[in-house]
Amino acid sequence: MPFPFCGAAVTVALAMAAPVFLPAAPVQTAAPIVAVWYRGVPAGTPRADDLGAIKAIGFTAIAWPRGDARALESAKKLAAGVGLTVVESSAPAYLTAASALAPEERVDVRTDGAMLALAWRAFAHGARTIVFDAGAPSGAGLETAGRELQPWVNEARNVSRQITVNARLAAALKPGPGVLVWPDQSPDLDVVLLDADRSWALVATNAGREPRKATVRLPAGAPYAIWISWLDGGPLSMLGEAPGPRWNLDLAPGAARAYLIDKITKSP
Repeated sequence: MPFPFCGAAVTVALAMAAPVFLPAAPVQTAAPIVAVWYRGVPAGTPRADDLGAIKAIGFTAIAWPRGDARALESAKKLAAGVGLTVVESSAPAYLTAASALAPEERVDVRTDGAMLALAWRAFAHGARTIVFDAGAPSGAGLETAGRELQPWVNEARNVSRQITVNARLAAALKPGPGVLVWPDQSPDLDVVLLDADRSWALVATNAGREPRKATVRLPAGAPYAIWISWLDGGPLSMLGEAPGPRWNLDLAPGAARAYLIDKITKSP
């Protein structure tokens, strides 16, 4: 059972702070999909070599525009040949800091600005299909004119790998207890605690243009050490206090952090 807040203790400890309860994320059920927008070369014409390169980079799917049924079937056939899924898509509706707090099942993320924060935020709040879009009129916009990978590709690829490789964990996520964040800096700053069956998952994102510092209070009884980064395996220790673990969060603009920890069960 999710652990409750010690309401009186929290009230005393943060009475002057006017903390804000952040809503828990919606239930997730299906395995996640991370894709890139691909519009063909020339536009409307899928190429097997392009799709093979997208798969080799580490993505599991492409988004292909609706409209031309013949081109769509060709894209599906070629994608299946290299192990990619095709997400049929209308014109992209790009996430914002606010819309990522209540995303649709499928979301589009521009590859500039706060891409990493928006992708992880949408995932934490229930998005099941994340599509990165470089906005290229043809192809997927993966390379520079000098045939080097664009700077955004590595970050997007890491999101794909972390989420899709851990598909069982991702599918198990459901709403966890709320957390206290002070000062309230929504929609730029967002922190979500998720229940992952045998583990807790904690996702913090800064979708703004300025660094954000905050005090994050987890529910009483939550583990305070050692949380492991979902992104890079690094450790996180919090301050263990009676009202609940306290995390002094300092997050760069556009950054995301995601941590995991096993639940602590007590014998009767």
